[in-house]
Amino acid sequence: MAEIPANSPLSQFRPRRVLVPVAIGVAVTLYLVFGLSRLDMSGLAQISLSQHLAIGVVISILTVAVRDIAYIYRMWLLTDRQLSWWRCFEVIMLWEFGSSVTPASVGGVTAIFVLRKEKLSFGKGAAIVLLCSYMDNIAFILVFSTLFLIYGTSMFVLPPGCAELGTAPVMTAIRTMAGYAWIGFLVVGITGSLLGFGIFVKPQWARSFCNRVARIKWLHRWRAKIELLGDEIWYTSREFKTRGVFFLLKVLIATVISWTARYALANALIWTFTVADLNMLDVFVRQCLLRVITFIPTTPGGSGVSELGFIALNCDYLPAGLTTAVAIIWRLLNFYLYLGIGAIVLPRWIVRVNRAN
Repeated sequence: MAEIPANSPLSQFRPRRVLVPVAIGVAVTLYLVFGLSRLDMSGLAQISLSQHLAIGVVISILTVAVRDIAYIYRMWLLTDRQLSWWRCFEVIMLWEFGSSVTPASVGGVTAIFVLRKEKLSFGKGAAIVLLCSYMDNIAFILVFSTLFLIYGTSMFVLPPGCAELGTAPVMTAIRTMAGYAWIGFLVVGITGSLLGFGIFVKPQWARSFCNRVARIKWLHRWRAKIELLGDEIWYTSREFKTRGVFFLLKVLIATVISWTARYALANALIWTFTVADLNMLDVFVRQCLLRVITFIPTTPGGSGVSELGFIALNCDYLPAGLTTAVAIIWRLLNFYLYLGIGAIVLPRWIVRVNRAN
């Protein structure tokens, strides 16, 4: 791998630093899935090659492709088409890689650094990262609100469950937590509203407010991060406030498509491995509930908790003995895939940007 300077934000990606959280994530996954839950994978013996299986696999792969293409298109728009689609692909893969192995706050700094190396200004990079975060929140609010209009409070009421839950109290607890997903929705809604107000209505006021909050004594530890948030809000407003509704709508549509495809991966996999006649919108609702649970910071990339959450919320849709296997396949496609791609892209990207600079 190309040399990464010790003082660079990319130092988080040094092999030693990457392997530690990945090893922790894999260990937690193995413990939660095979040790704590004690689930088996005997249902694998029931799988046979068929047209249904082949179609399901293709659809699953397509959801991953649509997710990434929509993200790449969004990045291409936000960079004013200064970056080629391939360079946007590299930026997205490095961003996903960073989010998988570092805390969320570090991932954002890393994304700004990557964009800076692509010859965008610091202000532009910070604005792109914050607007992406804002659009992710708005996309979640739109999808969740639409489902709530369709299902009402019944979307938070889960049936008794499946046989696997009896041997794993922790999964029963996760299933119970899903009934309170509305709390997570309210938190995202409030933070999204405040962020939108700061970006599009009163950016200078928001910047001053963050600076004042940062001076509070008991928040001194987070002073630099709070002040940075104020600066990012101001940069984002300066870059995107006057772009017009049509531009922002295109960015939002790309974001909604990407997140819908992310959720739909579980739908595709569940359809692939079950012969039951399921309501796929019901299945989709469960993935939104799972998303709220994974908001809670745990292991790098949510390893272990995500897998167990998938099993807890989707076990009644799959044949006994198959839930664990499908959860692992789901995690391979939406998490470990990006670790592998990031590990390939990173050294090549470092060589390219170093030559350019």
